[in-house]
Amino acid sequence: MPPSRIPARPVPAPRTPDDPGRTGADALTDPAAGPPAPPGRRRVRMLVDVVDHPDEVAYVTALFEARGWAVRPARDTEAAPGVPHRGTLVVEVRLHGARLGALRTATLEVERLARQAELGVWVRDAALVEHERPARTTYTVHRALPTLGRLWIRLGGADEQRAVTVPAGPRSQEEAAAELAARPLGGRSFDPEAHGLRVPGHSDADPPRDETPHERRVRLVWLSAGLAGVVLAVVCGMYVVWADGAWKLLPALLSPAGAPALGRTLKETRTRGRAVQWAAGVAGTTALAAFGALVGQDTRPGLLWAGALLLAVGAFTGVGVVLALRRTVLTRHAAWLVPLSVPVLWSMVGWLGAQMHDAYLDRFDIRAEAVPAPRLGTYLVAAEPMGMALGSALFLVAIVGWLRHFHLGRDASNRFFAIVLATLIVVVYALSAFALGTGQAASAAGRDAENAARRGAEAPAYFGIYGHFMCVRPVAPASEVAVDNGPIPTDHPVVSFGTTGDWIWLWDPARTNGTVQESFAVHREDVRLIPTENPETRRCPAP
Repeated sequence: MPPSRIPARPVPAPRTPDDPGRTGADALTDPAAGPPAPPGRRRVRMLVDVVDHPDEVAYVTALFEARGWAVRPARDTEAAPGVPHRGTLVVEVRLHGARLGALRTATLEVERLARQAELGVWVRDAALVEHERPARTTYTVHRALPTLGRLWIRLGGADEQRAVTVPAGPRSQEEAAAELAARPLGGRSFDPEAHGLRVPGHSDADPPRDETPHERRVRLVWLSAGLAGVVLAVVCGMYVVWADGAWKLLPALLSPAGAPALGRTLKETRTRGRAVQWAAGVAGTTALAAFGALVGQDTRPGLLWAGALLLAVGAFTGVGVVLALRRTVLTRHAAWLVPLSVPVLWSMVGWLGAQMHDAYLDRFDIRAEAVPAPRLGTYLVAAEPMGMALGSALFLVAIVGWLRHFHLGRDASNRFFAIVLATLIVVVYALSAFALGTGQAASAAGRDAENAARRGAEAPAYFGIYGHFMCVRPVAPASEVAVDNGPIPTDHPVVSFGTTGDWIWLWDPARTNGTVQESFAVHREDVRLIPTENPETRRCPAP
């Protein structure tokens, strides 16, 4: 095999997609660059065949490094069997997201780039880089106290603010004491006579070690079963309170179902015998069931399941939105995008509130400009539909985020795709808010205000718009009063929402013909409006 013409060169410093304007070490040595971007969580190392020509090698290396991928020539032990006129590069692709699908996505990214740039590159071998993490135990140094001070030691009150982490094992405590005594780190010396060691709650004195992949999967299954048992115990405790008669026995018997899994997963009992595990599991599930019974006394099943569903949807949406937005152009430029969006959203809230007031009054054939409405009510009326539309839009963003996390969508660094997606979500959000808002306003006017007024009851207020029953008394003969869409009813009350000008619009509940305008207008100086004392009678006193 002839020697490769690919020059040996040092591995460049990785560059992430969060810093598109810098390359390699420049992003790390420039003091104005700010903190480095978080590295990719998944690393896929692959052997890539490349046309053995200096120009092609330089072009491929530059394109790969521009995407934050590390590139170096393959060593003799890594190179594949010789192919004429081919060299071999080792490329490490850095990705964010889940482990599942990372290998396939990295390979597709390299092949897609090769097709787009017409590169003489072919992926020969690829593997996900993963390192085993051996079990380790952390020991915290504390002052030695008398026997009565054990509780204070467990609570961390006697800690000396020094800790050491060593490989887990039966002699890990001796190794930790030897390491602590070997050096006075930070000026804190360890004296076996005056100090002791304890394992904090976040660590484990005897974690599982030397697990095979099958044993690790079995342990995860038992852990999942233990978590399900905790939830089951709490829910069964609630249903003991909610059930009637002999049906209370069923949840009481089901509550300790998770006891074996719980006793096997607790670090205090997992190495003990089956009897100890059962006892600890039953005690834990019984306590959880008692807690559920206490909570269930003031809670209804419908409220519980609604809250659980809302919590699950909220968790799905919140995590998905984070997965969708992090390491994107939106987060990189949030410092100016957020202040810029505030006045836009504020004006949108005011506009939507005005449209909702207009839709509400349109049911009474009255223009919104003719009725006084407070500015605060205009903003408050739009809060609910905009909140619901925002929740729907965030749910869509969350779906995109989860697809991105599991490598099931297009790369979010594709700016055209990101701009199209963001524009689509904004349009859907605006249209949803408008449709929900106007629909709610029209429904409130027809369902609540109109029905109440036709029954002779005061219409409920609608975010600053108040309707009151009034009896109309012309100050001159009715034939001489200017009226729009008359005549003026004087024998039964009409509804007034106030006025902002010289003409006042009034709604007549006696006009039930949908094809005829139900409102009329008169000059304010031509009539007297007298509040109705008994609108239920639907009669006005004789003048």
